[in-house]
Amino acid sequence: MMSAPTQIPIRLAEELILLMLNERSGYLEMVPGWAFSCVMAGAVIADLTLEDRIDTDLKTLYLVDPTPTGDDLLDPTLKEIAESQETADTQYWIERNTGRSDEIVMATLDRLVERKILDYESGGFWGLSRSVSRSGTYQTHDLQIRQEAKARVLSVILNDVIPDPRDAILIALMHTCGGFKLLLEPEDYEEKLERIETIAKLDLVGRTVASAVKDSTAKPKTRRVLQTKPIPQLRIFDALRQRDFRTGNIPKAMYGIFQKYGPVVELPFKMRKATLVALMGPDTNQWVNKHGRFYLRSKDYIQDLERVFGASRTLPGLDGADHYKMRKSLQGAYSRAALTRRLPELVHLCRRSLGRWSEGDVFGAAEAFQNHVSSQISHLMIGVDCSHYVDELLEYEHRALVTQVQGALPNFMLSTPKMKRYGKRVRELQEAITASHTPAQRRGKPPDIADAILELHKNDPQFLPETDITFPFVAAMVASIYLGSGLAFAVYNMVRHPDLYARIHREAELLFGNGREPEAKDFSLDSIDVTHRLCMESARVYPVIPWQLRTVMNECIVSGFQIPPKTHLLICQTATHYADDLFKDPLEFDIDRYLPDRAEHTKPGAYAPYGLGTHTCLGSRWVELQMAVNLLLIAYHLKLEVEPVNYKIGINPFPTSAPNKKMKFRVAEITNPV
Repeated sequence: MMSAPTQIPIRLAEELILLMLNERSGYLEMVPGWAFSCVMAGAVIADLTLEDRIDTDLKTLYLVDPTPTGDDLLDPTLKEIAESQETADTQYWIERNTGRSDEIVMATLDRLVERKILDYESGGFWGLSRSVSRSGTYQTHDLQIRQEAKARVLSVILNDVIPDPRDAILIALMHTCGGFKLLLEPEDYEEKLERIETIAKLDLVGRTVASAVKDSTAKPKTRRVLQTKPIPQLRIFDALRQRDFRTGNIPKAMYGIFQKYGPVVELPFKMRKATLVALMGPDTNQWVNKHGRFYLRSKDYIQDLERVFGASRTLPGLDGADHYKMRKSLQGAYSRAALTRRLPELVHLCRRSLGRWSEGDVFGAAEAFQNHVSSQISHLMIGVDCSHYVDELLEYEHRALVTQVQGALPNFMLSTPKMKRYGKRVRELQEAITASHTPAQRRGKPPDIADAILELHKNDPQFLPETDITFPFVAAMVASIYLGSGLAFAVYNMVRHPDLYARIHREAELLFGNGREPEAKDFSLDSIDVTHRLCMESARVYPVIPWQLRTVMNECIVSGFQIPPKTHLLICQTATHYADDLFKDPLEFDIDRYLPDRAEHTKPGAYAPYGLGTHTCLGSRWVELQMAVNLLLIAYHLKLEVEPVNYKIGINPFPTSAPNKKMKFRVAEITNPV
């Protein structure tokens, strides 16, 4: 456990991260690698010197005081130096500690968030907190006010301000790794290069550590040459033998392949005439979360779908700074808080839909719940009622996904007379949204996702032109396919476990019984504990989006396997959901695995129903609440049974996982009339 950050000084590693942070992209300017690792290790060595625990010169690093500093960022390195029997120089110890680079970076980012200097945003993005952005300062451990690192260091360089020793060390480390080439405009860099080099030599500690970092980067003493392995090839026969592929359980099938072939495997078929490589397992999940932004892009797999709707810039198709900008602009509209403000509407819409069913009715699970959810999505997200053509709209969107993203059907299947007719519904949807979102029409109404999209277009029409606003409207309705399928799986799991059905019904009674209209605060995790954990377990066993497609844009090494550019990746992030070393008895449906004393889903890389990395589902918190409210209302009003009783679950895996058409429910009893 890391030390309490408010009790210890702001370290050089923390201010290096602040110097490297790119506010436009939400992450660091530098691509992680050997040079970056040497700089972060060098910052720890420099801080130990400032703490009088070690001393250095150009030839030797000396232990001065082995007493721990009480800072978990520094003490592992200090302990290793103190216990070593070797006499070595600074370069040796910097290289020795490069293995801690990831640990140092993640601990530093967490610490800066705890200090309220940075804010963390889902998807692995960081930015200066509002208070620091406004004031340009932050508080140190001894309650002193310090100017923000980037502004302070740039002032030293550009305005000939005299630096203090710490800033001289920071400048030396940044200069060693070429950081100022990224921070400064080319003309400013050339003009101030001589001053940067002069400052970098001012402090003995900075000069010594920076020199060692430079030598480690150019001529490492201890760096091992990483031996890569050939990527194993999955034989078509082995793929066909996986029974779980035939039943549609993609995560379980991919875990079987992982067990036999390992975390990286070349699949026996191509995608768009390019090699298709699968990544799976907790280590590759962590790699995608930490490093995917530097090596992978999403544009290639989504661009044909974008063209169908006349778009070229969409949230799922953007990466880097543009993706972060759009995500940040829309995150409020997709948040749990946005849905909590409209809970009465959600409850009303859900009950209106449930009221259509009578005792004895039998209905198909996937289609019924997709339509059930689409009526909620269309009102809550885009503010229109498209119930009279929602079936046609969803079928067109489904066909577009299958033809343009997965290539499971030829392109002409989107141009049949029926699909052309259904495609006109997309234009009808956009016209309805635009007409209903004028200032006069929206006056007094809570803002929705369509408002956020139109506002972004209004404020920056070059970033989000008019041609690109149809896609996010359609994407909102596509979400109803995902959410409806997820709800169908959750209801199935509830019905198949009568004890859980009864417990969820009791939670619903406390919320809705005796005509009660619950408020947002009533839906705390304590009050919907069983419901929430059932939804989590359902998403583990039957994730709606079991994999993601990406293209390698920069050569990378993953788990010891070298993957060349232009390779298409199938990131099977949910294969870990069936790993018995991560989840006890993974084939059992067990909601207790999410209790605090087990918390199996918190193991690194274990649980990923909402995707990985920068493209992690922006609306995951919205989805969790909407799923819970729907499940509670279904349990409160209806007693459902699986039809037929002996039905064994089958999954349709394309374009996303959904129950097959054989899954049906029968309304056995209306326990509380709507």
